[in-house]
Amino acid sequence: MNAKRYAAVLSLFVGLSSGAPQAADDPSEHNAEHWRAVLKAQLKTEMTCDLNEVLAYQEIPLGDEKGVDGRISCFDGREFNFSRKTATQKFRLELCAAAVC
Repeated sequence: MNAKRYAAVLSLFVGLSSGAPQAADDPSEHNAEHWRAVLKAQLKTEMTCDLNEVLAYQEIPLGDEKGVDGRISCFDGREFNFSRKTATQKFRLELCAAAVC
């Protein structure tokens, strides 16, 4: 993810997070909880990463499905960019290094 795209995603995330909280029965909240749980498990098994926080993300409507991409941090300080196009795919994980991000 280049610097301009990351800044846009981050500003979108900040704008969304400052809004009114969503109700627990909101389908988009359930979707976010689901992909976070799947991402956390995949990070643990594939990258030996204990998820610290989701730094930024966006859900992208793709027909009847929603894709998601963003950036997370691990407790050990590493950061990864993640993305997937559908709920049935594994996340694509990419280590975020100073020369790349």
